[in-house]
Amino acid sequence: MPLAAALTKVNQLNLPARMLTLSFFEGAAAQPATSMTISDLRVTGGAIWNPTQYGLLASYSDGAWKHRRQRYSRLAVTGGGCLLFGITREPTIVSDSIEHFYFIGPTLSANGVGIAKYIEKQDTWHGLVRPMWWTAMRIVSRDGISALVDHTQVVLLNPWEPSGNYAQVSAIAPSESAGHPPDAHEPMRQLARH
Repeated sequence: MPLAAALTKVNQLNLPARMLTLSFFEGAAAQPATSMTISDLRVTGGAIWNPTQYGLLASYSDGAWKHRRQRYSRLAVTGGGCLLFGITREPTIVSDSIEHFYFIGPTLSANGVGIAKYIEKQDTWHGLVRPMWWTAMRIVSRDGISALVDHTQVVLLNPWEPSGNYAQVSAIAPSESAGHPPDAHEPMRQLARH
């Protein structure tokens, strides 16, 4: 079969775009109690939702995420996605692609590094590494981000790397970093030790 015919055949397969998997975990369970596949996840304050497939997926209250009347200690979003900030029609900040997001209680982690904490009384998210506050964000599949973002019009964000103006802000406790300046890889080294 000539190359052009083979490529045409592959293009006609209509393979599905890479999706995200949202998993719900009870306590310290290693296996999820339930999972679902989604392309776009939105977080508004303590609510996690999807506008096209499922509607409200989970809400945070009193130390746990509630989904269909069941409380879960952890949620995992896997499959490779990007954090997206700004209004839907004009996103302003997009993160690098991140393979694993975790909502562990009120903390959001990216690839195992705590990057934000949900402040329930204020219904806002507070950056742990970057000095940011926000009320809403999206996690969009790697394949879906190009349809939503003009990369020439957004700021690229690495969520666990402190900005230059706030180099002393760190995801590790001050006692752990005493004696040496923080660097972008220190939180990952700290996680690897535990």
